[in-house]
Amino acid sequence: LCGYAHSCAFISVIELPRIPAYYPKERIKERIENKRQKAIFPSVHNKLIDTNAPNIAGNIGLQKWANKENLKIVSAEYNKMLTHNLHNFSELEDRIALLHMQQKEVNTSVVSLESQIRHLREMLKYAKQYQKNKIYDDHYKSSKDPDRYFRKYESQIILFAGAEHILQENGIDLKHLYSNKLQAQIADLISRKESLNTQYVSFKQEIKELELIHQNLSKYLKQDAPEIQRSSHNKLPSL
Repeated sequence: LCGYAHSCAFISVIELPRIPAYYPKERIKERIENKRQKAIFPSVHNKLIDTNAPNIAGNIGLQKWANKENLKIVSAEYNKMLTHNLHNFSELEDRIALLHMQQKEVNTSVVSLESQIRHLREMLKYAKQYQKNKIYDDHYKSSKDPDRYFRKYESQIILFAGAEHILQENGIDLKHLYSNKLQAQIADLISRKESLNTQYVSFKQEIKELELIHQNLSKYLKQDAPEIQRSSHNKLPSL
C-alpha cells in the first residue's frame, strides 16, 4: 500500500504544470492571464487583423479594437510608402514592377559574369600549364636526340601542347601571355559580381517591403471603410 501511495504521489507530481515552486500567487495569476490574452488577441506583426475571424466578429469590443489597430497599421504603411516617394497605388505598383524588372536584369548580368569568370579561370589554368611546361617543349625542339628527350619528358610536352592548343583556340595571344593580367581580369569581374549581388539583395528587400505595404493597403481598402475609396490619387488617413 505504501508503494502504491508513493506511485500515485509521483504521478500527481509529474502531471502538475511546470511552474517553479518559488512563484508567488500574483506571478502565477499573471502567467495565466497572459496565456488567455494570447488566445484572444491575434499577433499583428504589421499584418492586418481579420475582423471576420470568429473570435472577433461577434464581439463589438474586439471589433473596435481590431479596427483601431488596423487603422494604425495602415497609417504606418502609408507613411512607409511616402518614404519611398510614392503617393498612390499607381506609383506603388509601378515601382514594384520596375524593381522586379531591375532585379531580373541584375540576375542576368550576374549569370553572365559568372560564366566569364569560369572561362577566365580555365584560361588561367591553361596559361600556367603552358608557361610551366614551355621549357620542356623548347628543349625538345632543340634537342639533338628528340626521341630520347620526348620519352623522358613526354607528360610535360603533351601538357604544353594541349595548353597551347586551347589558348590559341580561345584567341589568347601567346606572345603576350601574362598570368597576372588574367588574374586582374578575374578579380575585376568578381568585384563587379559582388556589387551586382548587393544591388540584387537591395531590390529584393525593397520589393518585400513594398509588396507587404501593397497587400495591407489593398486588404484594408476592400474592407468596410466608407470614408476611404480606393483610387490612384486618394491618400490614406494618418493618425
